[in-house]
Amino acid sequence: MLKKLWWLPIGNAPEIPADQLKKWLEDEKSLQFIDSRTELEYRQGTLQSAKLAPVTGLPGAIDRLDLDPNIPVIVLCLSGHRSLPGTRLLRARGFEAYSLKGGLTAWKLKGYPVQTPQNHT
Repeated sequence: MLKKLWWLPIGNAPEIPADQLKKWLEDEKSLQFIDSRTELEYRQGTLQSAKLAPVTGLPGAIDRLDLDPNIPVIVLCLSGHRSLPGTRLLRARGFEAYSLKGGLTAWKLKGYPVQTPQNHT
């Protein structure tokens, strides 16, 4: 039963604080982004070229997301809860993945910008 509920926001996963992510972006570090929120939340603003993959559908979406296993993946959500299981799942599949600590709420509280997505990949 617990395996079916892998997406519950419990347990630990590597996190990256908003300030560190901002520095990586300023340093032009190669990164990939997955937004694990709902499509409605995603349309309200996300980071860079984030690909939409709501957390409960992420296992089936990983292949279609065409992620590069050599580039770190930052998993986004509203408050940092939905991104934790997504980060664990990606790490279990061999990706260097991090959850944005505090989610996009923490990002916006720092005054950092979000973008309207151009597509719903």
